[in-house]
Amino acid sequence: MDKLIRIDNLHKSFYDGDTELKVLKGVNLDIHQAEVLAIMGASGVGKSTLLHIIGTLDRPTEGNIFYEDEDITAFSERELTRFRNDAIGFVFQFHQLLPEFTALENVAMSGLIRNTRKVENKNGNRYSSDAYEKAEILLESVGLSERLGHFPSQLSGGERQRVAIARALVNQPKVVLADEPTGNIDDKTSEAVLDVLQDINERLKQTFIIVTHDSRLSERANRTVHLVDGKIAD
Repeated sequence: MDKLIRIDNLHKSFYDGDTELKVLKGVNLDIHQAEVLAIMGASGVGKSTLLHIIGTLDRPTEGNIFYEDEDITAFSERELTRFRNDAIGFVFQFHQLLPEFTALENVAMSGLIRNTRKVENKNGNRYSSDAYEKAEILLESVGLSERLGHFPSQLSGGERQRVAIARALVNQPKVVLADEPTGNIDDKTSEAVLDVLQDINERLKQTFIIVTHDSRLSERANRTVHLVDGKIAD
């Protein structure tokens, strides 16, 4: 498989006055196109910190991240924002859907911002037609064709998480980063979400990097690495 991301000697420290807390201590890791990579480790070891840095939500204290040989750690904040919107999708433990918008509107939101061609729906709301069409296709692909007009409060936990997965895919990102995507739903619902992730990976060749404590998810991943004492364990 082609290499998509290269993480080179990544360090991250947090400071409380003069006290330094070293969380990441020289992470080296390659992620390949179309793979599902699971990152596991004890609570508090820095898994989410690593995911946030890969997703450009935070900057490393030291080290570099290359996407297809482009060093994004050299980007300005404006360049990082553009890159993040175009290249990275996010799925969080708590779905973070906007409660006042339907499933279709939540998924279309990112594409709405990116595109300029607008259409008007029966409620008078204006959408990017491309984003609207992609959102509907994606929701159908995760088994929610009958839930397009439902609000988050009208959906089950598993359905809300599937909406979040569809939302992460709407801009056709290079990689989807998922932080404990099954951590807030029951076992049966988790299996359904895992089925969706596996199907999307196999059908669309979508790259996933997933932080998880769920051994069932790591068993389905192409590869699992463990973060121990701030480094990827050998």
